[in-house]
Amino acid sequence: MKKLTLAALLIGGFAASAQAQSNVTVYGVVDLGIAKTTGQSAVERENHASRLGFRGTEDLGGGLSAIFNLESEILADTGAQKGNLFDRQAWVGLKGSFGQVYLGRTKDIIDGALPRIEPFNADGVIGKVNEPMMRNGVGQSRVANAITYNSPSYQGLAFALQAVLSEVKGADAGYSALATYDNGPISLHAGYQRAVQTAVSAVKPTLWTIGAGYKFGDTKVSGGYSKGKTDVATTGDYKSWLLGVSHSIGGGDLKAVYGKQEQNNNKVSGLNTVKEMGVGYDYHLSKRTDLYAYAGKEKVKALTSYQLGISHKF
Repeated sequence: MKKLTLAALLIGGFAASAQAQSNVTVYGVVDLGIAKTTGQSAVERENHASRLGFRGTEDLGGGLSAIFNLESEILADTGAQKGNLFDRQAWVGLKGSFGQVYLGRTKDIIDGALPRIEPFNADGVIGKVNEPMMRNGVGQSRVANAITYNSPSYQGLAFALQAVLSEVKGADAGYSALATYDNGPISLHAGYQRAVQTAVSAVKPTLWTIGAGYKFGDTKVSGGYSKGKTDVATTGDYKSWLLGVSHSIGGGDLKAVYGKQEQNNNKVSGLNTVKEMGVGYDYHLSKRTDLYAYAGKEKVKALTSYQLGISHKF
């Protein structure tokens, strides 16, 4: 008991010291459900990635603040850590009237725009059957060694820039640019990316994307289009688009999405690589806790997915 009390005092003292230096917030998501996909056994699987994070700010005076974010992904069915300790977020930076700039591992800004138009929050078009559909063989969820800038909003218009440095001598850095516009029921975005090189090569993959959403009453409709050029002859180019709708009803949100991706290369023209549709319902037990039921189908691979689960944010 004495050892436990001493440990508690030490942890409490550390937390108090951290709070004295900066404003630190502990946050996270615990999400888990039962999912069944064609040809596979029923498994426990999350919809939104379970995570534990720490973010904070320190007032430096003169309108300038230091900021940081550390975030780790957790496999809620086993409690194990997924990937590196802070594989989702690990960055530090500054913010002020100029916006914010930070360095480290973070969300790819182009991939990060997808939840603006994808009603399932881009956690897979539906049931994680094919999560990276709109990345088109070029983009990725997270980027390391990144320098990211987010501008203030100018009457709803904002910009983000991101450079991703390569750790390979002679390889080119990647860069991305994103513009967003939000004004009342209207949301728009457009972005461009040239992927970072992981080896010295003449290959320079590129990706661009556009999206729009409009909300009227309890209903939001959205759509997006993206094109990826892998710059590899055997892989070729990808074109993807999706349409989504979300409607608030009965204490929750009813959602539907349809997406399609086509790949073109020197060997096959117009090859349909992905064709997906999904419906789902999130019932809000509170502002932090949802029950959800989803069903989806991927036509080309003939996969059908069903999922029931619960998600809690803290």
